[in-house]
Amino acid sequence: MNTVISGSFRKHLDEIMKLKETLSKQGIKVLSPVGSTAKNPNDEFVVLDEDPISDPLLLQHSVFAKMRHSSFLVVCNVNGYLGAAALIEIGYAIAIGLKVLTLEPVVDPNIKPYCSSLQEYFDLMTG
Repeated sequence: MNTVISGSFRKHLDEIMKLKETLSKQGIKVLSPVGSTAKNPNDEFVVLDEDPISDPLLLQHSVFAKMRHSSFLVVCNVNGYLGAAALIEIGYAIAIGLKVLTLEPVVDPNIKPYCSSLQEYFDLMTG
């Protein structure tokens, strides 16, 4: 199984990295994010240490490509937060028929019907 983790790299990178480690221990290959440390943690668009490119458009296209090779999308929505990039990736997942699994319940009534709890599918200790 392959997955991509969406979430705010600027606000929740530590939580995303913990989730990546937890999923990897379950035998799930995390295709994105590839790095673990932000090169530019204070910028609006965060680039990670192992990202091969820094252009936002090309990086987003690479995430979409990785989503097409994934079994599901995981959204690390700490405290319910969904940033712009996560929303775009959720929309893309919905459009291509990819299951969307979220760390916390989604409140937005337009997105909620498309999402399921990560805990429903995997018994993960993410705290």
